[in-house]
Amino acid sequence: MTPPYVVPARPAVLPGYLDIATRRRIAGWAQAAGAQATQVQAGGEGSEPAALQVLDNGRLIARVIANQSRPDLQQAGFGDGRLGFDLLIPAPLSAHERHIIQVRREADGTELIGSPVVLEATGTFDDDLRELLRQVAGGAQTNPERENILSFLAQIADDLLTDHARADGGQEQHDHYRRLARRHGPEIEEKPRAPRALLIDERLPVAGQDAGSQALLSHARALQALGYEVSLVAADDLSPPADARHALEAEGFTIWRAPHYASVEEILRRQSGAFDLVYLHRIGTAARYLSLARHHQPGAMLLYSVADLHHLRIAGQAEIEKRPELHSLSRRTRLQECTAAWQADAVLTHSPTEAAWLRQAVPQARVACVPWAIRKRDHTPDVAARRHIAFIGNYRHAPNLDAALWFVRDVLPELRVQNPELELWLVGPHLPPHLSWPEGVRVMGHVADLDGSVFEHVRLTVAPLKFGAGIKGKVVESLLAGIPCVMTSVAAEGLNLPASLTGLVADDAASQVACIRNLYAAPEECRRLGELAQAYVAETFSADHTLTSLRKAIMTARHPR
Repeated sequence: MTPPYVVPARPAVLPGYLDIATRRRIAGWAQAAGAQATQVQAGGEGSEPAALQVLDNGRLIARVIANQSRPDLQQAGFGDGRLGFDLLIPAPLSAHERHIIQVRREADGTELIGSPVVLEATGTFDDDLRELLRQVAGGAQTNPERENILSFLAQIADDLLTDHARADGGQEQHDHYRRLARRHGPEIEEKPRAPRALLIDERLPVAGQDAGSQALLSHARALQALGYEVSLVAADDLSPPADARHALEAEGFTIWRAPHYASVEEILRRQSGAFDLVYLHRIGTAARYLSLARHHQPGAMLLYSVADLHHLRIAGQAEIEKRPELHSLSRRTRLQECTAAWQADAVLTHSPTEAAWLRQAVPQARVACVPWAIRKRDHTPDVAARRHIAFIGNYRHAPNLDAALWFVRDVLPELRVQNPELELWLVGPHLPPHLSWPEGVRVMGHVADLDGSVFEHVRLTVAPLKFGAGIKGKVVESLLAGIPCVMTSVAAEGLNLPASLTGLVADDAASQVACIRNLYAAPEECRRLGELAQAYVAETFSADHTLTSLRKAIMTARHPR
C-alpha cells in the first residue's frame, strides 16, 4: 500500500535580516528565539544574543554574535536594539569565483531572512575591491607601512602594464601558439599577423594644421595601404587632446598614451621586439629614440624622416638676424642630423635638394625622396572675381613670422599705392597678439577649411620666406588649388618647378611688387598659371606617387645593394 503523501515542513526562518553581503563585509541583525526573543522585545535584561554562523558555498568561514547596538531597531520597538552584527572578513572572498553566502543560527541551522545571497564571479575591478584597497591604504599609520603598500601596488601596476603591453604587441597570442606547438607538435602553425609600424613624433598630427602633420599622416596612410598596423605616439604629450586622438582612431590608427604608458621609452621597452618598423619624424625624436629603438626593437626597420633639415633653416635664420649663437646651434643640429642619417636603415626626405645634400654629407646613408599626398581640387577658380592675396603659415615657425613682417613693411605698401582695395590675409595660428598691423592687413588666425575660407576668395598667395628648409606645405596646397603663389627661392626649394612656373619666383621687394602687380592685373594669366601649377603638383604629390616612393624606400632599406 502506498503511504500517504506528506507535505515537507517549511524550514524555519530566524527573525532578523541579512542587510549586507559582499566579498569583504557581512552585516545585518538577528533576534534570539523563543522565550529569549520575547524578553528582548519586552526590554528584558537576561536574554542571550543569537550566535550565528557565516558560510561561503557551504563552508564555515566565520562565527559572530548579534549583540551590536542598532538604534534604528530600538526606535522600531526591538528592546534596547542590541541585535546587530557587522563582520569584516579577514581575507576578502575571491572576485573570480561564485559565492553563496548564508547566515544561520549556530544552535539549529535556522537561516536569517535574506539568506542566502549569491555573489557572481566578476572579472572587473568592482566597488568591493576598490573599497578594500582604500581601507587598506587609509589604515596605514606610519611611513614604513605606506612604503610597503606603495611597493606592493607599484609591483602590481608594473605587472598589469607589462601584461597590457604584451597583449598590445601580440606577444600573448604568440606565446599561446608556442605552447600549442609544444603540446601538439609542429603541425600547429601560428596565425600570420600584419606587420606593425610605430610612428613617433613630438605631437600627434592634426589634419590641415601644418605641413609636418600632413606629411606624417600621408605616410601613415601609405603604411596602412602597404599592409601595416600603424600606431602613433606623441613624445611630448602622452595625454593628447581627445578630438585629435579620436580623429586618428577613426582612421584605424592606434594611439599609445597615458595612463598605459608614461613615455616613449616605456612603449619601446614593454613592447620589446613587437614592431617591424619604427618611423622617427624630425631630428628631435630621432636623436632621442633612434638608439633606444635599435636596442628594444632589434628586428625592426628604422626610418628617419627629416621633415626638413633643421640645421639649414637655423643657419639661414642666424644670417638674417645676425645671431652668432644660432650658428653654434646649427652646427650641433647638423651633427645630430648626419648621425641619425648614418644610424637609420633609411632616411626619408620630401625635397630632392635635401636628398642630394644628405647623399653628399653622409655617403653611407640610404636616402629616399618620398613626397606626401595632398588631396586634389577638381574645380578651376574664377580668378577674375578675386580681389585679395594671402600668406599662409604657422607663425610660431620663425621663418613665417619674419616673412610676414618683411612683406607688410617692404612690399604691401607699394602694392596698395596702385591697388588700394587690395588686402593681405594673414592665415594661420600663433600670430603674436602684441603685434599691430597697418591698414590693408586682415588677420585670419587658424582656418580649418582653406578651400572655402581662403582659396575661394583670393587671387594670389605669397610665400616671401627669407630662410627655411624643405618643401613648404602651404605653397604646395595653394598651387594644387589652382592659386598661383609668388614665392622666394627659399620657398620654392625642392619643388623643381617647370620652366612655365619659374616666373613666380621673386626674391627682393621690387621683384615681388612687380610680379604681384603684373599677375593681379591679368586674371587670365593667373588662371593659366594656376592650371599649370595644379597639374604639376597633382602628379608630384599624389597618393600613388607617395605609396610607390615609400614602398621603394622600405625595399631598399630591407635589401641594400
